[in-house]
Amino acid sequence: MSDIEIVGLIVSLLGIGCFAMLFTILYMTFTNSTINEYKSGKKDIELIDEAIYDNLSKTKKRKKIMRTIKSIGFYGLMIIIIPFFIISLIDKFSGDVTMINNKGVVVIATGSMSEKDPKNKYIIENDLNNQFNAYDIIVIEKVEKEEDIQLYDVISFINDKGINVIHRIIKIETIDGIVRYETRGDSNNASDKYHPKFEDIQGRYINEKISYLGIFVLFMQSYIGIITMTSLIYCLFMIDKYTSKIIKAQNDRLEILREVIDYKVAIERDDMNVQFSETIYYKGYEYKFDEKGFIDKKEMKDDSLIKESDSTIIRIINNNDDKEIVKKKLNNNLEEGKEVK
Repeated sequence: MSDIEIVGLIVSLLGIGCFAMLFTILYMTFTNSTINEYKSGKKDIELIDEAIYDNLSKTKKRKKIMRTIKSIGFYGLMIIIIPFFIISLIDKFSGDVTMINNKGVVVIATGSMSEKDPKNKYIIENDLNNQFNAYDIIVIEKVEKEEDIQLYDVISFINDKGINVIHRIIKIETIDGIVRYETRGDSNNASDKYHPKFEDIQGRYINEKISYLGIFVLFMQSYIGIITMTSLIYCLFMIDKYTSKIIKAQNDRLEILREVIDYKVAIERDDMNVQFSETIYYKGYEYKFDEKGFIDKKEMKDDSLIKESDSTIIRIINNNDDKEIVKKKLNNNLEEGKEVK
């Protein structure tokens, strides 16, 4: 790595660190605030409405499908992005091509192999049609022996300036007992100044490519891309972590509400001969249930009842000729009182 690359990497790391710290503080504050709202009961009406809605069979199936799709999408994205990003960084800072089973991929940064220059008659004479464009990703294979390199092969090599070049061999010659390869891009009308040795060759192009996808790899290898991708991966993991805490607080509060409201009794009741009805008053809203389940929700009009229901769940249960009034006060700890008439 050059001094400029080292400085650029340090600046990128500092930028990532500052962003991560700021994001963590802001999202942690949001998470704690949301959890406190659930614990204090400020979101109880939302939870009750959601619980009623979730008991519909169609809703259950739809939400289950959506949760599955989100999980597959999230972890699938991570499985693709993270290894791709890591390999891109290794290739950038090592200056080498990562090989797996003697094959690797190279991103094309220029258009030197995209067209056939008329002056390069050998291309037409030998029907060489394996050109590729800038931002393509090409597949190369490792060449084990020097004699396996042939005239007009397209090779990836490191020149005397440490730059990766992917050009075609147009001449093979031996100088001072060392085999040298004269290379040229198909779009160029002049050969490369540096003639690589066999040791300089990283691999040979095997005529397999992915068009234009390389622009994303080049972006990930840039310092802006490193900051962006690292920040994105960090944010996704942090969101997943803190979202799970919010969901836990939501479920804990919902369990308390379920114990108090007990609306499942009404929803799951199968005895259609029993005259059963239930009315729940809480935080200014009135919910009605019968044997078949949820009936209606509306705002309360009785001012005295509204004030009492702000912190107390009032249930009026009618079962045949029996009437039961249950009042349960909700705060961070569950307190309850019961009156039967």
